[in-house]
Amino acid sequence: MYRGREVIVLYCNCLSPSRPSFLHEQRKRSDSVKWNCDSNATMEMNPEGLPSLDYREEDPPPNKHLKYHTSLQNMIPFRFSNKSNPMDDAGFFSFTSFAWMTPMMWSLFRNRLDKSSLSLSSHDGAETNGKRFERLWEEEVAKVGLEKASLGGVFMRFQRTRLLVAFLVSILFTLSVFIGPAVLVYEILNYAEAPGTSTLLHGVGLCVALFTSEFSKAFFVSLLWAVNLRTAIRVKSAFSVVAFQKIISLRSVSNLSVGEMINVLTSDGYRMFEAVLFGTFLLCIPVLLTACMIYACYTLGYTALIGVSVYLVFIPIQFSMARLIQVFRRKAVSVTDTRVRTMNEVLTCIKLIKMYAWETSFEKKITDIRKNEKQLLEMAGYIQSINSSITTIIPTLATILTFVVHTLMGLPLSSSEAFTTIAIFNSMRFSLGLLPFSVKALAEGLVSLARLKKLLMTQNPDSYLVQRHGSSSALVMEKATFTWARPEGQTTTTAKPTLRNISFNLPKGNLLGICGNVGSGKTSLISSILEQMHLQHGSVTADGDFAYVSQQAWIFHGTVQDNILMGEPFNQTRYDKVISACSLIPDLAILPYGDKTEIGERGLNLSGGQKQRISLARAVYSNKDIILLDDPLSAVDAHVGKHIFEECIKKTLKGKSIILVTHQLQYLEFCDEILVLESGKIKEAGTHKALMKAKGRYAQMINNFQMQVRSPEQPMEQPTQPDPIDTKEKNLDDHKGKGLANPGLIKSKDQLVTQEGSQEGSVAWRTYHQYCKAAGGYILLSLIIIIFICLVGTTAFSNWWLSYWLEQGSGVSLLYRSDYICGNISLNPDLSFYQMIYGLVVVAMLVFSFIKGYSFTKVTLHASSKLHDTMFRNILNSPMSFFDTTPTGRMVNRFSKDQDEVDTMLPFNMENFLQFCLMVTYTIVTISAVFPPLLIAITLLGAIFTLILYIFQRSIREMKRMENVSRSPWISLTTSTIQGLTTIHAYNKREQYIQFKEMSDNNSNHFLLFNCGTRWLSFWLDFLSASVTLLVALFVVLSSPDTISPAMKGLALSYTIQLTGMLQYVVRLSTELEAKFLSVERLQEYIEGCVSEAPRRVKDALIPEGWPHKGAISFKDYTMRYRANTPIVLDGLQLNIQPREKLGIVGRTGSGKTSVQLIVRVELVCTILHYFSPGMTSLSTCITVSLQCDLFPCCRYNLDPFNNYSDEDIWSALDKTFMKHTISSLPEKLQSEVVENGENFSVGERQLMCMARALLRNSKIILLDEATASIDSETDSLIQHTIRDAFQDCTMLTIAHRINTVLESDRILVMDAGRVVECDSPEVLMQRPDSQFAALLTAANTVNT
Repeated sequence: MYRGREVIVLYCNCLSPSRPSFLHEQRKRSDSVKWNCDSNATMEMNPEGLPSLDYREEDPPPNKHLKYHTSLQNMIPFRFSNKSNPMDDAGFFSFTSFAWMTPMMWSLFRNRLDKSSLSLSSHDGAETNGKRFERLWEEEVAKVGLEKASLGGVFMRFQRTRLLVAFLVSILFTLSVFIGPAVLVYEILNYAEAPGTSTLLHGVGLCVALFTSEFSKAFFVSLLWAVNLRTAIRVKSAFSVVAFQKIISLRSVSNLSVGEMINVLTSDGYRMFEAVLFGTFLLCIPVLLTACMIYACYTLGYTALIGVSVYLVFIPIQFSMARLIQVFRRKAVSVTDTRVRTMNEVLTCIKLIKMYAWETSFEKKITDIRKNEKQLLEMAGYIQSINSSITTIIPTLATILTFVVHTLMGLPLSSSEAFTTIAIFNSMRFSLGLLPFSVKALAEGLVSLARLKKLLMTQNPDSYLVQRHGSSSALVMEKATFTWARPEGQTTTTAKPTLRNISFNLPKGNLLGICGNVGSGKTSLISSILEQMHLQHGSVTADGDFAYVSQQAWIFHGTVQDNILMGEPFNQTRYDKVISACSLIPDLAILPYGDKTEIGERGLNLSGGQKQRISLARAVYSNKDIILLDDPLSAVDAHVGKHIFEECIKKTLKGKSIILVTHQLQYLEFCDEILVLESGKIKEAGTHKALMKAKGRYAQMINNFQMQVRSPEQPMEQPTQPDPIDTKEKNLDDHKGKGLANPGLIKSKDQLVTQEGSQEGSVAWRTYHQYCKAAGGYILLSLIIIIFICLVGTTAFSNWWLSYWLEQGSGVSLLYRSDYICGNISLNPDLSFYQMIYGLVVVAMLVFSFIKGYSFTKVTLHASSKLHDTMFRNILNSPMSFFDTTPTGRMVNRFSKDQDEVDTMLPFNMENFLQFCLMVTYTIVTISAVFPPLLIAITLLGAIFTLILYIFQRSIREMKRMENVSRSPWISLTTSTIQGLTTIHAYNKREQYIQFKEMSDNNSNHFLLFNCGTRWLSFWLDFLSASVTLLVALFVVLSSPDTISPAMKGLALSYTIQLTGMLQYVVRLSTELEAKFLSVERLQEYIEGCVSEAPRRVKDALIPEGWPHKGAISFKDYTMRYRANTPIVLDGLQLNIQPREKLGIVGRTGSGKTSVQLIVRVELVCTILHYFSPGMTSLSTCITVSLQCDLFPCCRYNLDPFNNYSDEDIWSALDKTFMKHTISSLPEKLQSEVVENGENFSVGERQLMCMARALLRNSKIILLDEATASIDSETDSLIQHTIRDAFQDCTMLTIAHRINTVLESDRILVMDAGRVVECDSPEVLMQRPDSQFAALLTAANTVNT
């Protein structure tokens, strides 16, 4: 417990010693109060019994001496592990050299470490850092207000001590970078030119000093990374958790898209990590440039200023390029948001898209967005490529211009001066090499901060619900007017009210029924109670907590029991009572593991009715005071609906205050009071008797409903019927031994959604091969590599040419080489020739740079786009079983983070890798050419280097894979939580938030270990490079000028000095490049792993004109399951459907009704494929399916994505479905936006839109699945007439829970547990004494209370 407090002490006392007075001021600030309300709402949502990471007691008083206690422990040179986090236990040398990683990496290499033992230090976790950052943000908001609050400033304060330490270390690192090349190389080369002037010991001492400076460089850069990595992971954790906390605090997210929120929570967290990592280096660049500038002038004279000025000119150019990159990246990011959002919609509505064969339309839509995104990425890529070329060119350009001007002025130039100057300019290149990384990282970090700021500025509607305890009423609304849009300033007239002048009183223990036509404001009224709307005037008071059942049930990925309990403590008696009252016992009997069965995302393996009843069970189990039921009976059949109303609402919930929105008018007479809504106003209110007596709108609705129900002449009461629920259970028990027996489901591990796996070993050559193919083939790539070789070769050639020129000296031939004096090269008669060749190198470099920049960007983006398009096409062509078992988050992860890595990070790393790899190659070749004996030492060191690489590259790769896998559940959770925000808020829950922190910490841990692994490798490679430098320096000092000229010695030493940073950088780039190729591997997994369904179109194969001519359908002993190892859903189906027949399909929820419709489509497809071989698209256009609900981003696009119909046709279809008035009243009519999931339309309106879609297509076979479940009885009656007229020549299958919807069908098919129970005309079935259909009809029209 002490340790937990210590964390807070460490972080919470960083900024303000006078916090109490500060908080006093904070209370005065309205912005801060608003922020607190939004973000801290979730902090108070932890009811008893929930798991919580917040295990601390009250914060202890601040103690400045303990503030840095844990961090200072790392300053002890050597420490022994106390078995806590290895990073926390590391001593100074272990922490700096990353030696604490060695046991972990060795375990990973040998026997694959136990991954469950890896955990993030509590000091780096989301809990600690999120709280501290939030506190600092609140203080900032309190000080300057929400609009002016600076997120960047808060982040600086959040980690300012660590950033300050990093800055000091970077200065020490800069000095070590400078001293070696500038001072010591100059002294060593001076000694080599005139060895007799001082002792050998002096020369060897200089070599040891050079080794020490090179080792210091490695040591300090390693320390800088160690500090920065830890700071960066804290910033990433805080960034993600604050963003998530804000999202979960929002009661509605209408102005934020799912794609945008996912990107803020995933990609932007990584961008902040990189901004912290590389940002510190930006601070040491001016120090390094200043030191190098002064010493170059001291060594060479004032002409060195020419080279320095080249650097100074290009630095602002690099900054302006970085600004341009930022502009294009910002534009690209917004397009990426759109693409991810659209992708999310496509994956969510995939069933509808496949039913309507709309894949081509959506493929084109995504391709168009991608094309736009690619153009912006291409522009950013060109600039980025030129920017990184500058790093290679500038030192050479500076050197050439300096020496050309120096010699033109006739000034002497010695080898020591020339190669020291080159070494200094190469050191300055370090600053240029880091500049693009640093500036790019900071620019993208600023974009991420802007997006987080936008999120943090999103405000909830002002809280207006007043809790008044001890009141006789559970809920009172007085003259309340609500709007969805936030009123502008003080003028409330700008936002059109959705609900006007609403007044009602719900006494405690009463049942209030709410009815009204589609779009009358019933769901809005529930939303207003949950404070999701903006109150313009009036008041709302309540006494008690809320439970909420939404019209479309929210089910999260977990077991059935998890979904019912939703974090509440388990009570067996209460639980059994709830599942019985909600009629879940028969369903749990069917499910493979009962209530322990895993439910897929959005409840994909449950029927609509099962989802709704689990949602209802959650509300009943929660035992809240006020229960809000938004049309829960629409998704269940008449038997179950009757059972739920009688057993659950009237008995189990007796004594609770209930608001029931319903279109099932038969239940309203048993409500204590009824509200009738019309156009957002209360039309009538009162008891059933009073309203019937008044003969107003309510009486008219009831009379119409009773006429519809009683229209077929049949006796309504059949007292001999057994209790329907008992019958069902008995049938299920009989059935257990037959179709439901499933050997594949005996083992408990066979759950629906498998854990995401990862490839093992190095990235397969096949992955590289596929990437090369996507890029345009090996010939094209070979040409690009040749351009890289030419570009880097020109810089190597320029240095060789200089050494050759220096060897020629004044051009006077000398007889005695032993007296080695070359003379002044400025006096050489061929001076202009040497200068001309030297100058032409500049032209060649510029030409190669531009060619490389254009071709490389073009090719890499072509590769990433081809991979994206192929993956999307393959996923879209996959059968539904793939989507049932693959979480959306897993697919969205591929399209967001993995695609982003392939688009931007992979080319960036690959380009730098190729450039620096060639530079290292040229360096080693040059050293070996000058000192052939060194080849032995280099070979030996190379062998050690390869061994280290072989052993630990594998470990690092494994860490990257673990990081990739840990990301998907994090995204899935985010998506699921965003979809269920309303429910989470209604129940006052935040365990999703706690899970997020655990998942975020898991991901951060793997990400930190991967980065630490690469730094471990870098440190030891730098040590090897420093050893090579020592050997070369000793060769320079010990070899005589007779064997090797000082010019060649200078060339070798100036090259070697670059090796220390460059070799490890190349290896690190290769590791990171391979890590980025893991993203290609993950895309490839779906490109190759997705099994396609039948082709959309088959060439030269057409369906016979007018097919199907009649529309007859027949099944013979048909048995079906959805996937291998899943229960049988249709068992021995025998059925003949006649042409133009209208077949009504009824039965309890989960009985197999939807499966019949699905199989009709599949069977028709299979049959016609067998005879004619057309494609899926041709077939699906012959069949129309109206699913329960799915909507896309634009009204017209929803109805006609292919633009096959005129506006007149569309308006006609909307008119027939009574949606014309609703759509025409929107500002942009048919082009009006539909927000995500169609949230700006009521569920009933969405169903009418789906019906209009079916009317437009007018196929020969029509399948209607609960097409009017959420529509009021009157509109439903009118729609039924429209359907009968429009589809009189079609074969039509209608699934309905409302029995009167199918009463006019030619035949009724009653399903139970996947089998046909009865099938005959309604009149015949109604006369049978033992008919299940008659029992359903009775249940629909009689309610026992």
